[in-house]
Order: sequence, then C-alpha cells, then structure tokens
Amino acid sequence: MQPDFRAKVTDIHTHNQDADNAVINLEPGLVMRDDAFYSVGWHPWWPDCDMAWVERMAADPRVVIIGECGIDKLRGVGTLAEQADIVRRHVVLSERLAKPLLLHIVGAWSEIIALRRELRPEQPWIIHGFRGKPELARQLLRGGFSISLGKKFNHETAAVIPADRLYRESD
Repeated sequence: MQPDFRAKVTDIHTHNQDADNAVINLEPGLVMRDDAFYSVGWHPWWPDCDMAWVERMAADPRVVIIGECGIDKLRGVGTLAEQADIVRRHVVLSERLAKPLLLHIVGAWSEIIALRRELRPEQPWIIHGFRGKPELARQLLRGGFSISLGKKFNHETAAVIPADRLYRESD
C-alpha cells in the first residue's frame, strides 16, 4: 500500500457513496467522485462476474484497492472452485496494478490461506469485516494477511493484531 495511504483514510471499506476519508466500494452503475478513494471487485454474492468491468475501473487512479472479492460458503454464488477462480483473477489484477486486495471470506479460512500460500502475492491481502477469535487472527497474520475490523468485532482479537496490519472500516 502507498506509505501515505493510511494517513488519508480512517475507513478502509464502506458502501456509503457520500463518505469522506474512506475507501468507497464501487458497484456497477455508480459514478466515482473526483475527491474520493475507491475499491473495486466482484463480490461473491453477485452473479455473472464481469471482470472486464472490474479491470476497466481498477485502472483508474482513484481506485486504491482491488476487491472486495472472496469466498463465501454460506451465500456465495457458484461453487467454491468458481469463487476461488474469481479470487485468482482479482489477485492477478492486484499484482499487475500493485494495489492491495480486499477479501470477503465466510467459512473459507483454510481455502483462502491455501490460496495465498499457492499464489505468493507481493501485494497485501486484507480480510475485511473480521469477527473471528484471536487464534484465527493469529493464524491469518502468520499467513501474511492483514485484518480490517468493522463495527462488530472481538475486542480480544483486536489486541493481537499489530498496528501496521490493522485496518478499520464502517461496513
């Protein structure tokens, strides 16, 4: 991530299109503001992944994060293999554009850890909206992930995340 990036935002992930000091999740049909930062990706709940749209939008300098994308065992569209393939495509984009990857993960911790181990990315991978226990957070941190905490989180978990790998979000 750019060294000054964190100083410019207090919220790494929001769906509030009017937010300031935040990274706003860009969804199809929404128009980017000139004075804002964005993330762009294909959420695992959305059908028919449009990577051409993601790639087009990701090239914009206002887009500072790729994602959110991910694997969701409860509500994800398609099989786990299909969801993982979409994540792989986002990883390629993240690496090519040198932008961090924001991940939506539900019940697929071993899968995402294995994927990171397999792909060995240089860009940061940030788990968004993490609510898990400290031991899972430690496992993710050992695996090279960073963690973002939203409104609901385990306070014991927050205590084990180093400041340079901890992000805050309003989503």
